[in-house]
This record gives sequence, C-alpha cells and structure tokens, in this order.
Amino acid sequence: MENRELQTANFSTSIQDIISGKLTKEVESYISDQFAFRDDWMKTFVKFQSVTGKTVIKDQYYVDARTGWIVSKAAELVPEEELDAFVDVFSKIQEGLSAHNIPMAFFTFPAKATYIRKPSPSFVPEDMGIKNNARLHEKLTANGIDNTKIMDAIPKAVDVHDMYFKTDHHWNMFGAYQGYLALMKTINERIGEKIEPIPFEEKNMSCLPNDFSGSWNKVLYLTVANDDQICYNYPESFENQFTVYMGKVGEGKEYTFNDIYGGAKNMDKNEFVSYATGYSLDYAKLSISNEDYDSDKHIVIVKDSYMNAIQFHVASHFKQTTIVDLRYTKGDPVDLIAELDPDYVFFAYNDRNFNVVEQY
Repeated sequence: MENRELQTANFSTSIQDIISGKLTKEVESYISDQFAFRDDWMKTFVKFQSVTGKTVIKDQYYVDARTGWIVSKAAELVPEEELDAFVDVFSKIQEGLSAHNIPMAFFTFPAKATYIRKPSPSFVPEDMGIKNNARLHEKLTANGIDNTKIMDAIPKAVDVHDMYFKTDHHWNMFGAYQGYLALMKTINERIGEKIEPIPFEEKNMSCLPNDFSGSWNKVLYLTVANDDQICYNYPESFENQFTVYMGKVGEGKEYTFNDIYGGAKNMDKNEFVSYATGYSLDYAKLSISNEDYDSDKHIVIVKDSYMNAIQFHVASHFKQTTIVDLRYTKGDPVDLIAELDPDYVFFAYNDRNFNVVEQY
C-alpha cells in the first residue's frame, strides 16, 4: 500500500553494524513494517488525523474531503548547491553528446504538486515549486543548455485543475494532452519541422469504469473518496502502426502498442487501476518503430513517468523514437545515448524532479 520495500528479518549483524546502531534501526523498522494488521492500523491512524482536524495528514498532504482533492505539503526552496549539482551533470552530458554531434534540449513538465495548491488552508506556507523551477532554468540557460518550461507553452485559458488527477501526483489524459501539444511545439522549433499534433477528438475518448488508486491516496490508505478515472484519447491507427522493442530496434521480442500501453483495459472492472497500469509502466529503454510517420528522424526522449501517458502520441510523428528512463539503466548516459545514434535528444522531467541523475 505504501509503495516501498518493507524491512525484512535479514539483519546486519557485524560488530560494526551493532556498534553504529544500524542493527537497532533495522530491528525497529522490522517491528514497525511487519506489525500485525499494519494496513488496518495505519488506515485508522489516517482517519483519526482527519477527523481531529490535522492540517497536514501524515505530514505530507492537505485533504479536501468535500471535493476529493489531495494537495501536497508546500515545498521549500531547493538549496543552491543542489541546483548547481543538477545543472553540472547536464552540462557534462551535453558536452559528451556534443562530441558525438548529438544535439539535446532539456524540458520540464508542469508537476501537479507545483500547480495545484488549492484547495488548502489559507494559512499554509507558500509553495516554492515555481520559484525552484525558474531558478533551475536560469542556471541551465547560463550554462548554455537549451531548455524550455513546457508550462509556458500551455494556453493560459486552460484550468490547471482540469489537468491533474485529484488523488495522484500525475496529470490525467487531458493534462497529458496539453503537455503533448506544448512538447510538440517545442520539438518542432528544435528540429525545424512543422508537424501537426493529433487532435483531441471526442470520438477517440474512452474511460475505464474501474476505481482509481491514486499514488497520494495510497499513502493515505485510500481514505479519500474521489471521482478520478483513467481515460484515453488516441486514434485507432495506434493499434497497428507501432513495433516496439525493449532495447534496440530489431533486438529481442517484438511488442505491440497494446502490450505496452493501457494494460488496465484488460483488468476486471472491480479491480483498482493506477496511473502506471492505466497508461504504461516504466521501462529502461523502449524503441518504437513507426510505419506511419511525419518525420524520418530518430529522436530519443529521456523521461520520468509524466511522459508515459503520451509517449506513443509523440512517437506517432517519427520514424523511430527511443524512450529512455535513467532510473532503470546503468552506466554513463552519454554512452547509452551515443550508441543509439539519434538525430536529437530531449530530456523531459516533471519540474519537481531534481534527483534523476544522482546515480551517476
């Protein structure tokens, strides 16, 4: 329920671990994690915090029970050195890609936590998400890294409350589509083409009847009633125009669009569905070959999970699209990307994400 690995009884028992207190911490974690009926006790605890007027439930979220919205606790300013370290890594990546004559650009998707701040109590601290993102892009620009805030290309008339799930940290299909439109606009500017995005048509709209298991609601033990649904909007051609490989094109088993996208459509209607099962799981590398393309270019998109809902929308325009998630790869990302030999690389992360390259 908490979407994390629970402590097991496989304790560290070396003298050093005993003296340092590591063993004691592991035993305490084991007792807490494996306590009988833990989920029931935790659900009761969440309900108790709610009925007693606790402002921030589990020290993470504001909950508006009337509307079903869950809003994250306000973020503080990201330390300067953390932003500098993040930008420094991308400066090195850009330098490495330049040696292979591979151009790159860095984009940030608008995260729900940054743009959905209401409903929440009027006295809560100001969220620093927008300021953090602005500071990041200023540093990227100062270091010569081509970059764009995708939110700047989304029309002001779009209500952000229409863009996100109430109980999850991701955007819904409408919000993802707004991100797709803005992303294609910025990609067109980089590659010098005028690709027309796929229209958002009512005839292509479908929604699952399943109850939705939002990521933030799971942390709160699904105590927040809501009307969230997994919905889709894509043309019928998606069903047949792609060949997908979990690796390089032509290597290993071939997959179809339906193997990768919308797995929840095959689930029983009484089962909970999530953003991941509704759209796509995260994969280290997906190579998407497209039979009906607008551009013969091969692009690489290095992403987090915000991209999952629209990766095939973008891939429908290019002869080949490779989707890379650095959280599931090993080694130098420059070597990984250079081996793919793309025409362009786009990094696309949600604007709350400042640690995607720590492992390097």
